[in-house]
Amino acid sequence: MKKVLLVGLIASAILSSCSLVKFNMENAATPLEAEDLNARMAVRSFYKDFSGKVIQIADSIYQSTDDLNLKTKTIYWKSGSTSACSRAAYQTDVEVALVETWLVARQMNHFFENEGKDYFDKYTYMASEISEELVWKIEKLAQGTREKENFNQLKDFVENYEFYPITEKWNFERHDVRPDLIAHLDVPDSLYTKTVGTSAEVMNDLTDRLGIYNEQISSQLEWQKQLLLTTMEDSALITPYVARIDSMAATMRSLAVIMKESPEMLSMIAVRLREELEPMANDFTYGMQNSIVQLSKERDELQRYLAEQRVLLKADLEESGQVLIKETTDNLIRLIKSISWVIIILVVVLTAIFFGLPFALGFLLGKWRVQKKLSKD
Repeated sequence: MKKVLLVGLIASAILSSCSLVKFNMENAATPLEAEDLNARMAVRSFYKDFSGKVIQIADSIYQSTDDLNLKTKTIYWKSGSTSACSRAAYQTDVEVALVETWLVARQMNHFFENEGKDYFDKYTYMASEISEELVWKIEKLAQGTREKENFNQLKDFVENYEFYPITEKWNFERHDVRPDLIAHLDVPDSLYTKTVGTSAEVMNDLTDRLGIYNEQISSQLEWQKQLLLTTMEDSALITPYVARIDSMAATMRSLAVIMKESPEMLSMIAVRLREELEPMANDFTYGMQNSIVQLSKERDELQRYLAEQRVLLKADLEESGQVLIKETTDNLIRLIKSISWVIIILVVVLTAIFFGLPFALGFLLGKWRVQKKLSKD
């Protein structure tokens, strides 16, 4: 366990010292929007409020009862709920962190209002009141940090989310919220996360998470020690376990001190590791250059092929167009020939109408006038 923790902390220090990693991070230099940055800070501040109030109520119930079962439940409650809230609040994606933290608060409140309404016997009302207050606070936080339309969408998602039952040890089991949230917001998955921030913001985020995880692990060790002391009466059996827990807690505190007060040591480790990784990085760069050259050659070949196909296609279109014009003209001539007698009849009829009709009318009119004059005489 110690080795794993030490490797993890050293790796985090390397991320801040290795020039190769710095180069990659600095390329993604799009800063977080002010709305997201404020929401991240507010959610992490809420976690501290959440954990402080839960621990306070749990310890108060622990001190108020002699029932070992209730004492054990208070330890499981503060251990499981604060761990779930820290995992939710300290995620990289700001909106997902907000939603998951909101869900943790609502899930805890839902438990105390329904199947856990007698969980702490006569002290349950204390846990129920504080969980209801925390739900109200996270909702106000979301309303104050998100735009109105976005807040309404998130609230609708949270209020209609189906919770898994809380287990005996308060594990807050839940499947991945992100895909459901993206589908609810009707946003393409590839466009949902726009940026993780600048290198400075990423490093600050990493530092915050390492700090809170170190704090959470230390607290978990203390609570496991408290659980052993509560549930096991034979001090001779639990003494080795308590000593081991104290040793692990001391190791965690020492590593935290090294990270804060002795960055030179971690920098030396990072420099040594960078010297060992440099040949591999050079080989990788050389391979990438060769790949780029080969890709450029293939691209030129593709362009030549497309140019040749373009010429052939153009010639084919011109030839097809000429054939089409010729066929259309021939068909039109044949059509005219086939209906030429109809056209001749129409011309004769129209000529007779336009020229013969006026003469006929004039003749009839003159004849009528002559007959009228003769009849008068």
